[in-house]
Amino acid sequence: MRNKNKILDHSLYTFAYFPGNSLMHKLNPISKIFFLILLTISIFMVKSLIMFSIIFILIILLALISSISLKNLLRKLKFIIIILIISIILNIFFNAIPSNQETVLFYLFNIPFLPIRRLAVYYALKASMIVLILYTSTIIYTNTTSPKDFLYSLIRLKIPYRYCFSLMVGIRYIPLIEQEAKTIALAQRARGFGLEKVNSIKKAYKLIFERLVATLISILRKGHITSISMENRCFGLHKKRTNLKIIKFRLIDGFFIIFCIFIFSFFILYLLQSLPIPVLPSLYHLFLTIF
Repeated sequence: MRNKNKILDHSLYTFAYFPGNSLMHKLNPISKIFFLILLTISIFMVKSLIMFSIIFILIILLALISSISLKNLLRKLKFIIIILIISIILNIFFNAIPSNQETVLFYLFNIPFLPIRRLAVYYALKASMIVLILYTSTIIYTNTTSPKDFLYSLIRLKIPYRYCFSLMVGIRYIPLIEQEAKTIALAQRARGFGLEKVNSIKKAYKLIFERLVATLISILRKGHITSISMENRCFGLHKKRTNLKIIKFRLIDGFFIIFCIFIFSFFILYLLQSLPIPVLPSLYHLFLTIF
């Protein structure tokens, strides 16, 4: 029961690791980084919004396979989705380059100087899909990868352990910052100064400012304590150190890397139209066909 509660507590945070027995949990952290690199390269080569949607659906399926429930994933994506919606609206209105050849989809509120251009909508949706896919894949990686396993796998690559520990500490501080922010928010609410008391822009600014300052001070204090602890233990005195755990590449990692290379090569050939497969139609042309 104690371990179960611990897992549930970890699942409340966006980028915190929680134990599991899924395929992504069993893979070597370097194998998963290799997958993320290929995924990043792929999505920056995609131009079709339909293809972006297919990739995002596959990433969601990967999250479900990784023991991340759909409800939990949507809760973790709630903040970034709100930011992306605001970004799409701002990009549509302020990131469009007027051109006589540019297609105007419609005029907002039938006002001539508020056109909604096709190119602006396309680039706004494309940028949002790239951020959403990368953000979701990062959640999958951090939720299925232990920071210690990530550290030991980097050391196996002959990277100096001082740099590996620095990177691991930075990764572990990400959920810690989120935890501190929630703790400070609860403390503010207990003192009668929560979101329900915000009824003006001045109070909203004061609430956000105090929360950010308190979170920053708390994290800096914890970072200072961590540095003192490392100095007291003579961290970095020796060039090499003995690790209690050794992370090795297994057969499943080899199959996973080969599978990723195969899918990536197939995807690149498809984008270059070197395969006898019809290209996905444009979302804009589909819209015209339907309506």
